[in-house]
Amino acid sequence: MAFRYTLESLLRLRRSMERQEEQRLFVLATEVARLRTQIERLYQEDFESRRIELREMTSGSSGASSQYMAICAAASESTRKKLALQLEEAERKRLNQLRVYQAAHQKREILEGLLERKETAYELEAARQEQQLADEAFLMRALAVPSE
Repeated sequence: MAFRYTLESLLRLRRSMERQEEQRLFVLATEVARLRTQIERLYQEDFESRRIELREMTSGSSGASSQYMAICAAASESTRKKLALQLEEAERKRLNQLRVYQAAHQKREILEGLLERKETAYELEAARQEQQLADEAFLMRALAVPSE
């Protein structure tokens, strides 16, 4: 008789749940990376704007130009702060999802470990029974041979 794991359907469910939680974690990690990229891009754009502003100030730009640059800098700072808050929230969600994924992973590993132990026990029992049959067959042949 072939080995049959009685908890196979539960193991399939655990594997499926782990994959789902992993996918959710991947989506959240992607969102965190996207927000970090946006923030970095804003910092780079702000740095470039300040460099241009400094160059224009040294070449004698108008007050209107300086005022426009200040408004742009304030808008950029406001956007950066909003993105930072979004990043903080996304990172919190990612960490929570990481814990959920780790729990699902651990539950799956426990069932797989149990499967391995049951399969090993089954194989040992099958080998023991096979050896017992071989021993019985040997004894039957030995007893059936007439002594001379």
